[in-house]
Amino acid sequence: MITIEMNVQTASAVRQALYTEQGRYTYDPKCVPPRIDSIREVIFDLDEQIEKELDLEVEDETPNT
Repeated sequence: MITIEMNVQTASAVRQALYTEQGRYTYDPKCVPPRIDSIREVIFDLDEQIEKELDLEVEDETPNT
């Protein structure tokens, strides 16, 4: 397992680069190279982590009422 720490902006840029790379491939699992499946898993993980981080930022900016 490899863990990389990065800020939201960098994670978004990496996610976009990966998304662009896999974009020309079909979603049919029989026709996709294994590396594309791996890239799509990383994109999914990044999406989840970016969303969590953005939710935390919104909570931090929300005034207590």
